[in-house]
Amino acid sequence: MDRWLLVFLGGILSASLHSDSKFWLIVSTIALLLLAIAYAFLNLGQRRIKRRSTVPLLMALFCGILWANANLYWQNLRAIPDSLMDTESELTLIVDEISRRYPYHLRVTGKVVRLFDEALPYWQQPRVRLNWYRDNRTDMPKIGQRWQLGVRLKQATDYRNHGSFRYRQYLLRNNIYAIGTIQHGKPVAESVSLRQRIFDKLTQSDLAHPGILAALTIGERSLLTPAVRETWQKNGLAHSLAISGLHLGMVAGTAILLFRFCFCCLPVGLKARERLNTRVGSLVFAAFVTIFYATLADFPISTVRALTMFLVVLAHVILNLKVSPLSLLLRVTVSVLIVDVLAWQDPGFWLSITAVAALFLASWRWQKIRGRFSTIKNLWSIQWLLLVVMSPLSFLLFGGFSLLAPVVNLLVLPIISFWLLPLALTGTGFAVFDSNFAETFWQLAELPLRYVNPILEVLAEQPVNWLQLNQWPITREARFALLLALIAVILVPVRHVWQRFGLLLCLPVSVFALFNQRDGNLRLHVLDVGQSQAVVLERNGRAMLIDTGIEFNSGFSVAESVIEPFLNYHGLVPEYAFISHGDSDHNGGRAFLSQRYPELQWRGDGSDTPCKADDSGQWNGMDWRVLWPTSDSQRTMQLSKNNRSCVLVFSFGDFSVFLPGDIEMPAEQLLLARLDSPAEISSDVMLVPHHGSKTSSSWPLLQAVDADIYLISYGRHRGYRFPHRYTLKRLSRTHTPWFGTKDNGQLTIISNGSTWSLELPFENR
Repeated sequence: MDRWLLVFLGGILSASLHSDSKFWLIVSTIALLLLAIAYAFLNLGQRRIKRRSTVPLLMALFCGILWANANLYWQNLRAIPDSLMDTESELTLIVDEISRRYPYHLRVTGKVVRLFDEALPYWQQPRVRLNWYRDNRTDMPKIGQRWQLGVRLKQATDYRNHGSFRYRQYLLRNNIYAIGTIQHGKPVAESVSLRQRIFDKLTQSDLAHPGILAALTIGERSLLTPAVRETWQKNGLAHSLAISGLHLGMVAGTAILLFRFCFCCLPVGLKARERLNTRVGSLVFAAFVTIFYATLADFPISTVRALTMFLVVLAHVILNLKVSPLSLLLRVTVSVLIVDVLAWQDPGFWLSITAVAALFLASWRWQKIRGRFSTIKNLWSIQWLLLVVMSPLSFLLFGGFSLLAPVVNLLVLPIISFWLLPLALTGTGFAVFDSNFAETFWQLAELPLRYVNPILEVLAEQPVNWLQLNQWPITREARFALLLALIAVILVPVRHVWQRFGLLLCLPVSVFALFNQRDGNLRLHVLDVGQSQAVVLERNGRAMLIDTGIEFNSGFSVAESVIEPFLNYHGLVPEYAFISHGDSDHNGGRAFLSQRYPELQWRGDGSDTPCKADDSGQWNGMDWRVLWPTSDSQRTMQLSKNNRSCVLVFSFGDFSVFLPGDIEMPAEQLLLARLDSPAEISSDVMLVPHHGSKTSSSWPLLQAVDADIYLISYGRHRGYRFPHRYTLKRLSRTHTPWFGTKDNGQLTIISNGSTWSLELPFENR
């Protein structure tokens, strides 16, 4: 059976290798029919067993392909047609997620049940996430309510850069197929779900930590403050704030004890008690209770994954199935992928699988400790093993890992498991019946947090606790290799202590020296930051920034979500930053980056050293020169802010880059007039000014620069529609190719000082 499951698993994963789900759905169906006929023929004939065994494996493979592509095709059926994007639509929405209020807007998520006047069948009801701006209503849409809305929908977009959060993929994983804005709306049905009523009672209660209680009881994390999230993550406790196998196990254990207690209290005779199987009954009751617990959380992806794993293990216990740990791990993994074929795209999936695999490794690598305090000693060993095995994954997902996680988990998890969670769920049970006892139990549940949280905050601030590897100025490959080498040193069996000590001295150092190689080339990264601009110049592990992207009124910052993750991904620490001008789409991330990198030296608009024509300098083996604005143009207010942009030329050997900011044609003319020769700005690469606006990139400027390639930083924006067709027409006259961040994502130019090449890491992705 394990071979069939393994082949079936391969069939599911193969769906990621193509995009035409309908074609493979047809192919796999036909293949299964042909294989079924062949298998029947082989069974009827006197064939050898070996030949017959190949056909079921092929059938398992195509069953996996069929299942995966059927799910993908169903998801495509639920997608909103492109014809409805960027147009005003009328729809009826059933709210299915707790609405969130931000400083400037309200966010509503729900399922579309009617589009215009057409009712949608259940299997074609897509989820959408909508923002409601300039709305002063005090009553927020609640889960279960039905709203009639006038909306403008659009497709979500990703910032496609190294290290960037894939927002569109995140939405699709949560079955959200479009985003948009609400123009007007009104409720048409006032029914409110049980989950919403519990949430409302939590927020109305006098609680010091409602966010933690909401996360543990109904899986709602919107009340968690960023400070709490960061504190618990840096102490290795982030997993406890999501409904996981630990929480389900505690709920199931409590349900089993409750069932057996109630059974003992029943007026049933001894013979009847012997006939009844209390073991199976208690386990089945526990399964139903955990399913109800997951229902309160509204079945988020992480809870569905944990519930599936838990029910598979529980089924093996009920049926007395004896299998090896690896076989059980395989069955759990396949079950999760049957329920959610794209679960492997989630970091939580790999965290769960790695943790379970680490527990199996513990049973293979070390013998159980016996004697006094053996339970605590075994738990202590397992916690350190989890830290070692999961550190590479934690580094990949969170940029580092907590060195004190074993100690903190060993001390805090019992408090969560045996005090906080039982009392919080008891309070939730009273909240279901709208009892006043709910608040009392919630207050009792959070009592330990008044003492635990301050301690966690102190630990989170200690540099020795959170090992932030992604800020080390070494290559990403060297960081991974170093971690894996350390794991190998700890886990590889050796006979003598001196052998392990020798490995510890030699292996990590050798691996670090091998992988921490910088080639000395200059890399110009034009980041995909939508309708704004951010450029990173990189050489030998050092970085310079040109502009910092936009920061929106909602608080979303490109610097936080794109620039810092990009720098961390490549192990870069910025040393200098130029701000071309003060518009928010170029200067929006300055405050955030100044806080993150206190040693960062600023030049340009708003700094102590503003841009001034003919300023020049050297950095990291590269020459830079300011061409504009002049001192006179800075003092006068006759030129707009765009026309006072800092214009820079960077040279590295025979290679040069022209970065003109947002200058427009008036500044372009003045710039060309003050040059002794147009050759002064002749460059290999030109970043097109003002995102490709028609008021920039005049023909004389293009002729003077005479670039071999043009790069444009722009995004999807209904108002601007950059780059303008007039600009593209002028670029086409140069017979030189151009590339934009909207279509290609991050643009990277690599030069050794004499030749250069273009890399498109996210082309066709």
